[in-house]
Amino acid sequence: MINIMYQFSPYAIPNFVVSLWAFVVGAIILFKRKETLAYLTYFGAVAWIFGCGMAYLTTDYETAKFWLKLVFSGITLIAPFFYHFVTIFLGLIKEKKLVLILNYLISIIFISLIVFTDLLIYPERHWWGFYPKAGNLIIHPVFLLWFGITYFRGFYNLFTAAKQENISPVRKLQIKYLLWSYLFAILGAIDFLPDYGIEFYPFGYLFVGIGFTIIAYAILRHHLLDINIALTRAGIFAFVYLFVLGIPLWIGYTTKAWFPSTGLAILFATLGPFIYQRLRKRAEDVILKEQKRYQRALLDLSKTMSRIRDLDKLLRAIVLTVVDTVKVSFAAIYLKDEESKFYQLKHYFPKEAKSRLQEFIPFDSELIKAFNAERRPLLSEELKYLPTSSAYIRDSGLLIPCFIEDELLGFMLLGPKLNNQLYTSDDILVFETLSYSTSLAIENCRFWQEIEERQRQARIMEMDLFSYSLAHEIENPMTIILNQTYFLKQYLLKYITDQKEYKEAESAFNYILEARERVSSMVEAIADFGKETSTQLKLLRLEEAIESYLKLYLPIFKHQGIYFSKQLPTDTPLIRGVKQEIMQVLAIFSDNAIHALLGTKEKHISLREELPNQDVISISLSDNGYGISQEKLRTIFAAFVTSKASTEGRGMGLYNARKLIQRHKGRLWAESEGEGKGATFFIELPIAKNISEEELKQEKARGKRLF
Repeated sequence: MINIMYQFSPYAIPNFVVSLWAFVVGAIILFKRKETLAYLTYFGAVAWIFGCGMAYLTTDYETAKFWLKLVFSGITLIAPFFYHFVTIFLGLIKEKKLVLILNYLISIIFISLIVFTDLLIYPERHWWGFYPKAGNLIIHPVFLLWFGITYFRGFYNLFTAAKQENISPVRKLQIKYLLWSYLFAILGAIDFLPDYGIEFYPFGYLFVGIGFTIIAYAILRHHLLDINIALTRAGIFAFVYLFVLGIPLWIGYTTKAWFPSTGLAILFATLGPFIYQRLRKRAEDVILKEQKRYQRALLDLSKTMSRIRDLDKLLRAIVLTVVDTVKVSFAAIYLKDEESKFYQLKHYFPKEAKSRLQEFIPFDSELIKAFNAERRPLLSEELKYLPTSSAYIRDSGLLIPCFIEDELLGFMLLGPKLNNQLYTSDDILVFETLSYSTSLAIENCRFWQEIEERQRQARIMEMDLFSYSLAHEIENPMTIILNQTYFLKQYLLKYITDQKEYKEAESAFNYILEARERVSSMVEAIADFGKETSTQLKLLRLEEAIESYLKLYLPIFKHQGIYFSKQLPTDTPLIRGVKQEIMQVLAIFSDNAIHALLGTKEKHISLREELPNQDVISISLSDNGYGISQEKLRTIFAAFVTSKASTEGRGMGLYNARKLIQRHKGRLWAESEGEGKGATFFIELPIAKNISEEELKQEKARGKRLF
């Protein structure tokens, strides 16, 4: 029977403090449940520190022997554990499988020597308490050589990975923390010096404590691995190898039969990896059940989204599906706008997320550069170190680019998961698949939108031709009405002798003639707007286009209850242009202004023509409608951008207007003081220079009208 005796020793206190610190940090990690990437580390180190403290407290040789053999067994596992974890972290597990097995077999042999013999260590009394003494001076150095080589190989693999150029910033930061952690931890090897008779108090636990603190910080701050997965794997690993190593050691300790127990340990060690893999898979299937469910939902979405032809519906479906299935705090999609050189926020959910999102992200932003460089989903942690990291990056959990070949069509921002879990590597693979499908679906929607737009333009051309023909058909009977009204006026008035009746009849005839004139003016404007035009820019007085446009829209303004005013100078210089195209631009402006005035009590539209300088002439059309935000002013002239409902417009009107004015070598822009403060649209056209007499006499060519 072993006589167990303990006494107080101040030299044991630092060991227990460091052990307690390790326990507290582990509890914090478990409690926080952060998005982490964790490492199964310091198993042997914790046993080493605590066991040494217990050995310092005891005064009994056999009790000290128990604790020190336990301590050295833990130390023996540090190197193979470290090397194993490095191979997992760097994805080298398949390449290093044989080395891993060999390391564990060697560790089993050394543990057997520790437990059953004194060839490696035995207790020796020092002034601070019992501490291991090197046994055989050949076996112990061989142990240290194996320990050092194994540890160094793992450290070298980390160092090599950190030097790679294609590694992400956050990955490099993670490796840096691991390197510093294990660099400090290996300094704890100075505690082997007393094993060889060098008399000094072993304080290597301080370095191990520093290393543990560094890795704990990396776990909580920089996401080394999912703590749930890590703890599950660690628990299963500990259980399996407690069985693999514990039973043979217990048999050997009780029977003192060294060779049979070693053979049994080798047999169990061979079976251990298979048992571990099977139990790990079963456990992770239970833990990751919810994660695998939403991953299947996202893959199903990837397969079906190609059937959606409407871009708004597609983006809405993606955002809502991700928020609903993955349970993220928010989701948003940005799309590329080539005209404005920005990526514009198109859809997001929930509505509260709008305040944290940037509506326009320029092409030259650090985020877009990172996407083009990495071409893969990025965790927000990987972007927090960008020089211009913004709030929309810091609030996100995962950022997913959508590429078509080398073109970044857009990207998705996903907020953190509501259950505070991290985005795993499996999640990222699923979102990569989703991004490819999203890119193809966006291209598909835009293809169908372009087809619809072409069909619409074709219908417009048909309607223009029809309106031109119809205008002429209407004008024929209107000419008859004019002639017959003049005839009746001249014939009948001479038979009316009563002065009062004469004035009433004359007024009636004049009213008919005036109405006919209004109809004829509108018919003329319709015919002018719809007739075929030349693609070549011809000399034109801008007032001609404005007057024809007003013939069409003054009746519309009157019907809508809009007060219209105009300021037109006289004798303005000539420009080179196409009358119908300028009318079309003014019509687009007017349609937008009428829409902006819906719901406004006092409706005003004003048109102004002026000469800012001797080189250009400008037209502005203003309204007091719902206005335009400063962000939207940048993109309203882009294709498929509209503030109207999807049933009211496709967002191509202002885009077409811009193209037409650009063809006239002019400029087109909009100004607004903000929402609810109205808007003004401007056209600036160059004044015609070097006009020849031939141009002045040349008749306006007739040709095909462009849209």
